[in-house]
Amino acid sequence: MLKSRDVPKELKTFNSLFFDFQYKYNLNQVFDDLLTIIICTLARQTQEKLYFETIERYTKTEINGFCKLYAELMQIYAYNQNLGEWCDPLGTYYECLASNYKKSNFGQFFTPKSLCDLMANITIDKEDFGNKVNDPCSGSGRLILAANQIIQGNYYVCQDLDPICCKMTAVNLAFHKVKAEVHCMNSLSNDTPRFSIGINHDYWKSKAISTLYYSNA
Repeated sequence: MLKSRDVPKELKTFNSLFFDFQYKYNLNQVFDDLLTIIICTLARQTQEKLYFETIERYTKTEINGFCKLYAELMQIYAYNQNLGEWCDPLGTYYECLASNYKKSNFGQFFTPKSLCDLMANITIDKEDFGNKVNDPCSGSGRLILAANQIIQGNYYVCQDLDPICCKMTAVNLAFHKVKAEVHCMNSLSNDTPRFSIGINHDYWKSKAISTLYYSNA
């Protein structure tokens, strides 16, 4: 388990639940599977095949562990939204893992929240909305969350080469009620996306957060 001093207070329960998987599974895979499970549950029963393929390696007790992790994340999102703030619990926790495990499959570090807020305040016009905005290297979606904090109503097209980053972006934007699409692809070569995720495509009508998952694999 990560040491308490390495994990923010709001993620300590999440950290304890997450490390129940450490003796049996690769933690990078567990984190990826958690993201996939969340995306499938937000897909309104359109991704049942992917959902069952993802959970088939886990026991009923372990699947219940994923439910508890999901519930912890929902509480964190709700708490920050009640304060009128944006948050990135997924990216923050993934950075904690990266700083403690010197393995090639952990290595993501994202723009600090304060810098994201500064960049957004410098570049975003508070009266300018209804635009399509591209982020070609979205990471966990922090710059978009910071921009959305200033003005809502823009549509975001997000790209990242890392599948885990794309999934973190999708989940973060979904829970912040941002309308967007995320493509797992090399934005420099503009190749065919490995997969794409539509986010909150009909929130204006249903008022329910959602995802649409498309795989090109």
